Amino acid sequence: MGVAFVAHCLLNQNSKVGDGAHCAGVYSPIVDALRQKGWRIEQMPCPELAFSGLNRFWGVREQYDTAAYRRHCARLAAAVAEAIGVRTGQGEEIVLIGVEGSPSMGVTITSSDPTRGGRPEWPEGTLEHVNGEGIYIEELRKALESRGLRFPRVAGETHATEGHDENAERAALEATLDRQS
Repeated sequence: MGVAFVAHCLLNQNSKVGDGAHCAGVYSPIVDALRQKGWRIEQMPCPELAFSGLNRFWGVREQYDTAAYRRHCARLAAAVAEAIGVRTGQGEEIVLIGVEGSPSMGVTITSSDPTRGGRPEWPEGTLEHVNGEGIYIEELRKALESRGLRFPRVAGETHATEGHDENAERAALEATLDRQS
């Protein structure tokens, strides 16, 4: 079918912050769906891991949204945009698989709290997730646009969001994979 550019932590859950891993190693529902549909996989870098290392707190978008982190994401996104450009130049279909709720890799949902500082804690009933792209995804969009490349179709893995339903996630992923661009 094509090439799926997949968020780093979906192929290596051990890279997630603290107790954020939902399984050991690969998050197999995503990989299983991609393989069954004939998609090949390229792993994107984890901007948070590369910037802050393993011994980090999880954070919200506002904590990461600094000039230094944006420059870091822009550098990583430039390399991925080049790879996407090569693949599209070869006639490949592209899909981007992010992590919904991530301050960096969210494709339609990111984490946000403008008042947060330090280790995030949300009072009961306060929403952590809001509609929007993570910082890295924004920088990747800019890098693709600057090269005249169309932003690919996207799918977001939802295991970190409230009401996660693995069957619904799988159906949405398969619909994205089957859709012609």
